[in-house]
Amino acid sequence: MAYDNKGAGDSRGNRPNNNRGGNGHANGGYRGKGGDSRGRGNGDKGGFRGSKGQGGYKKRDGERKFDRDDNRGGYKGGKPQGGYKGRGNRDDRGEGRKFDRDNRGPKRDFKRDDNRGGYKKHDGERKFDRDGDRGGYKGGRDFDRKPRGDRRDGDHDFKKGGYKKDFSRDERKFEQDERKFDREGRKFDRDDRGPKRERSFDGDRRDDCRFDKRDGGKFEGRGDRRFGDRPKKRFDDDKRGFKPRRDDDRLDAQVDDDAPRSEYREHRRKGEGYRGTGGGYRKPKGQVHVTPARQAACAIGRVVRERNAYVAEVTPAVLAKFQGISPEDAAFATKIARGVTATVGTLDEFINRNMKTPNDIDEVVRDAMRVSAYELLFLDKPAYVVVDQGVELVCSVAPKAGGLANAVLRRMSESAKTFPFGNPNLSLQVLARSQAFPMWLAKRLMNEMTLPKATAFMHACNTDAPVFIAVNSVKGDFEQIEEAFDQAGSLLEASEDVQGCYRVKEARSLRSADVRALFEAGELLVSDEGAQTVAQLAMPAEEPASFLEIGSGRGTKTILLQSAAHRAFGHCVPMTSVDDHEFKGKILGERCAAYGIDTVEPLTADARTLSQKLPEASFDAVLLDAPCSGVGTLRRHPEIRWRLKPEDITSMASINLDLLIEATKMVKPGGVITYATCTVFPEENEQVVERFLKTKFGEQFEIEEQVQTTLTTNGPDAHYAARLRRRA
Repeated sequence: MAYDNKGAGDSRGNRPNNNRGGNGHANGGYRGKGGDSRGRGNGDKGGFRGSKGQGGYKKRDGERKFDRDDNRGGYKGGKPQGGYKGRGNRDDRGEGRKFDRDNRGPKRDFKRDDNRGGYKKHDGERKFDRDGDRGGYKGGRDFDRKPRGDRRDGDHDFKKGGYKKDFSRDERKFEQDERKFDREGRKFDRDDRGPKRERSFDGDRRDDCRFDKRDGGKFEGRGDRRFGDRPKKRFDDDKRGFKPRRDDDRLDAQVDDDAPRSEYREHRRKGEGYRGTGGGYRKPKGQVHVTPARQAACAIGRVVRERNAYVAEVTPAVLAKFQGISPEDAAFATKIARGVTATVGTLDEFINRNMKTPNDIDEVVRDAMRVSAYELLFLDKPAYVVVDQGVELVCSVAPKAGGLANAVLRRMSESAKTFPFGNPNLSLQVLARSQAFPMWLAKRLMNEMTLPKATAFMHACNTDAPVFIAVNSVKGDFEQIEEAFDQAGSLLEASEDVQGCYRVKEARSLRSADVRALFEAGELLVSDEGAQTVAQLAMPAEEPASFLEIGSGRGTKTILLQSAAHRAFGHCVPMTSVDDHEFKGKILGERCAAYGIDTVEPLTADARTLSQKLPEASFDAVLLDAPCSGVGTLRRHPEIRWRLKPEDITSMASINLDLLIEATKMVKPGGVITYATCTVFPEENEQVVERFLKTKFGEQFEIEEQVQTTLTTNGPDAHYAARLRRRA
């Protein structure tokens, strides 16, 4: 109900003909002469005004009341909250009553329903006007939650300041220049927030308004903080500005891959966390908690990538740099390094799938993330272990990439649940991805082997290769060897096809001191059963007066050939071993001496022009260990899988044909030559022999015997050998 009983306007505050003013907006208050539709008075005759939708005071029965339920009215009108805006006195047009700005009655205690007020001044005493304890002077805040400061007569620009003294109306006097006053011996000015507190760092100075995990998320409140005080950082009892240090015992704690999740969280609570995103404990800079096995595996992978080297060649040297690494960690590092190398293409595809810009990642960071990806996809390690250790591993090689690693590894842990992203039985691409094979290689294997055999072959390539040993008949005593393995806790399974070949059921027995002594004495040699099969086939039944080995390498087949000759003839045979690398010839000489063989002469030469180094038709037996794609030994040479190209197979086949033609020139009439490879593709095996037999020189030879081993889970690698005899 508004103040205009004479000629009131309409409900929108339209001015009546008698020009006496009217009711304001439906949510407005009292207005004077000729107000607008929002209840604003014209000139200096204004009164109360409301805000559109919120309003201020409204005169009802001589008492000021809020005319809205949310109590958001008040002084200082305006669009957000409305309130008092009158200037000057009202004349007799409105109601004949006069109002001035200070004739507003006693100050009301506007207490908010949400208990957000602090305490205000009453008779020189500070009191709370709410049950809570969140601090702040109520007298120093306006209804829009902003500090109002001191108000002076005629000054409607409410500025931020401290708290307001509750003067009575007749005592409300302020001087123009001097705005300070003294009460109880303390001075306050309009920008003061209260007396300055004495800050001491004794005792517990934690932030008073934090949710502490150790308190179960309980809100601690602000206590006796005053308005304007800022939260304090956490300090030690005797040090300022330093975070609490963890015990040295906690820094030495290791993460157990097989530990339950609750135990792992306990490790994290004790300080073995990682520096990631989303909060949590941030470990001190420079401290890395990653297992030595993962660090060694990452280092091996980096060397293999940078040097384009073979895993078996670089692993011993890299592990030697990790002093004090346990045998278990060394074995785990070797397993990871070999697995990462064998599956590197699939791992990179998986990493790129979980990154927006995969080309921006550094190579050293990718090396570390490959280790984690391999554990997720092929070792089935717990995701929380892989993510934590993966971030730590990335931080060990690139500390600034910890946040990136944390985000990517978390996405990888979720994405790994749906790997290989399809049904291998319905899609060849999914099958190739599940077995970590290049698409072209999987397709070729399927075309040449049929799908079931190709699937079994790819699966066997991803398993651990069995350990086969060969007994050196020149120095070895089988009874003594068998006793040493029995004491080491492993049985020897004899081969059905090759003499002196045994499969070691427990590979850990090779670390036994007695067994290692046999290797150092030259009585034992580690060699796959397929390679021993080739050596046995190459040594003819009749004793050769001279033997030529082409492609001797480091001498493994050389020792196997001489052991077969000693077993068959009671002594070693004269042999010339050819290789195109001189350093391999030196290694060959040292190994032969260690195994008691002194009838081998190393020769460095190009096998394609061998007739320029050696006289033709001068050897009774020849072994051509031809270079090939090596697909039959993928589980022992994991780097081949992703380095091999489709065109390499055709190129190798052409080279091998040239080598075979040149090698047959060295065979005496009636002598034999053995062509051997370690691949499964007919283009490099049978087809090379067939093409040779169709040549003019090949018409003098005929196939005497062929052998081909199949790669299986517990069986030998895939080898091929064909023995040809020259007609007399």
